[in-house]
Amino acid sequence: MSIQLEIRSYSGAGRHTHDYVQVLVPMRGAMQLDVEGQVDVVASQCVAVIPSLHAHDFAPSRDCSLMVLDVERAALAEAAPRLVDTRVPLVSRLDPFAWRLFHLLGAEIGQNARRARDAAPLALAGLRLVAPRPGHRRDAAARVTEFAKGCMAGQRVPVAEMAEGAGLGQSQFHAVFRATTGQSPKQYQLARSFERAADLLASTDEPVAEIAYRLGYQNASSFNRQFKRRFGVTPSVFRAAGRTA
Repeated sequence: MSIQLEIRSYSGAGRHTHDYVQVLVPMRGAMQLDVEGQVDVVASQCVAVIPSLHAHDFAPSRDCSLMVLDVERAALAEAAPRLVDTRVPLVSRLDPFAWRLFHLLGAEIGQNARRARDAAPLALAGLRLVAPRPGHRRDAAARVTEFAKGCMAGQRVPVAEMAEGAGLGQSQFHAVFRATTGQSPKQYQLARSFERAADLLASTDEPVAEIAYRLGYQNASSFNRQFKRRFGVTPSVFRAAGRTA
């Protein structure tokens, strides 16, 4: 095997190694990678390189689909020598031209897998366009985790604002957030908001309306409806039941 190219969807895998280099280019969704303890997320307009004989594991988003290149180290070293240097970042951004090239190749292979053999040399040549720059960007997963911690503290921030703060486009932020937390930003915020609400109802005498406003709701009635939809009872009944128990 010099290079093998195909479109794959993953549901998860245990930690393992390959005797070849694996290059991942997302067609849809995102994937969180852990390679020898280095964690990052590969998503739209990015490429991930997993060096040969490096133990790795991954957690894909539910809609994750990737173009995967399994390449012998010698072949990759000849085509794109910078990518076999283990000091480079696990995930690098692609310039617009390279992204379009890989996305077009992926779409073609997705329609007809038999074209993969002819497309493989072009994909290998496209890797020459990847210019990894150590320290060029912070870990995308770490940036998203910072916002997830903010959600746990009860902060409700618009997704567009979170994406801008993380230095990611909204679609990429959604994909990275889902790969990192297992939920969309809205689902995650809502779940943490209700956890905070349940805690305040059980541990304080704050009026329900004040709790609703504290959590960012414009009115108590909307909070009451959503709370009942999630827990099956109104906030007042939840509080009373907790105190009775």
